[in-house]
Amino acid sequence: LTSHCGLKTIVLESHDAPGGAAHSWVRNGFHFESGPSLYSGFSMDESPNPLKNIFQIIEEEPEWITYDRWGTVLPNGERFAAKIGPEEFGDVLRQHGGPEAEEQFAAL
Repeated sequence: LTSHCGLKTIVLESHDAPGGAAHSWVRNGFHFESGPSLYSGFSMDESPNPLKNIFQIIEEEPEWITYDRWGTVLPNGERFAAKIGPEEFGDVLRQHGGPEAEEQFAAL
């Protein structure tokens, strides 16, 4: 992005393989990604997501699928659909983390 804006740019990579947020690896048959697991901000024209900015620079606009819930699996195997965003987050914390979970989260 800085190079696109005309600034002198140098890219340094701290991993043993290039890719940054696009880096992935396989270990014992399991696939891992180092980037974010939830991509947001792609469907908006003005987005704070830097990857969306890259798509804009290269003039590519994939078809984005939007959603308001995602599947959640707790360590005990319980599954539920969690709303994306803060609206129901306190309820989820209390229900699955106990009566003090909301206060503990706020202290982080």
